[in-house]
Amino acid sequence: MEPQDELCVADSWQMLEQMIRLEPLSVVVFNPAADGTMDVGRACKMIRRFSSIPFVAYVPLDAPFARGIAHMSNDGLQDLVVLRANDSPVRFREILTRVSSIQELATVVDALRPLFAQLPSTLSQVLIDALRQPHMYASAEAIAAAAGMTVSALYRNFRSARLNSPKSFVVGAHVFRGYLYLKDIGFSIRDVAAKLGYTHPRIFAHQIECVLGERPSRIRHSIEMDEAVQRLVAWFGSHERTNGVSCPAEVPGFVSHTVDRTAGVAMR
Repeated sequence: MEPQDELCVADSWQMLEQMIRLEPLSVVVFNPAADGTMDVGRACKMIRRFSSIPFVAYVPLDAPFARGIAHMSNDGLQDLVVLRANDSPVRFREILTRVSSIQELATVVDALRPLFAQLPSTLSQVLIDALRQPHMYASAEAIAAAAGMTVSALYRNFRSARLNSPKSFVVGAHVFRGYLYLKDIGFSIRDVAAKLGYTHPRIFAHQIECVLGERPSRIRHSIEMDEAVQRLVAWFGSHERTNGVSCPAEVPGFVSHTVDRTAGVAMR
């Protein structure tokens, strides 16, 4: 693993599901028989309910597992690592990196590329990372620190690139990831707010409505990805608020999101 990676461990299906609901995981690595019995049905249900999070099975090359893998693949299993066959550190890392990429992130970044091109490359990379894992960036100060610049320099760069304020970017990044999570049938609004580091789900719900123009309860069915990208880009790139909703950029409600570093089955 890389130094910045954080590992979480779950020693039961129940703990794994709780971790998926509340922690901002980028990938789940699991053995469907880790508790001593093959539970493909439970694994399939979890994969279906939390489709925004990639699942990777880590199994021996045995006939019972082969049948289970076929069922899980039909429900969205992202990849397979075979014990003592293709589980070298390099190969394992390649798989985790590939499956944890966010397809929708590339769409948003492409739309923002003309604006990002006017920023220092270090800052643009930090902003992309903030879109990928907003729980690590709770404020404009956190973005400035990661980019190695002062807050005043950060604001100057945003104005030069005709981006909305850094505080608005923090809000928009949280809303972007929240939108992706809310498309999963397994997550409640409270779950997503906790995953993203909000102190109260009401604040998250308010920001979703400010940026996307819909209540969180309607997001799953009312806004497709193309429309969401258009509204996000308008939020990021305009100094005027959209959707006719009053939403101050500085909304208290983010907390730092940390986890003990330990060997385990889920990687952020």
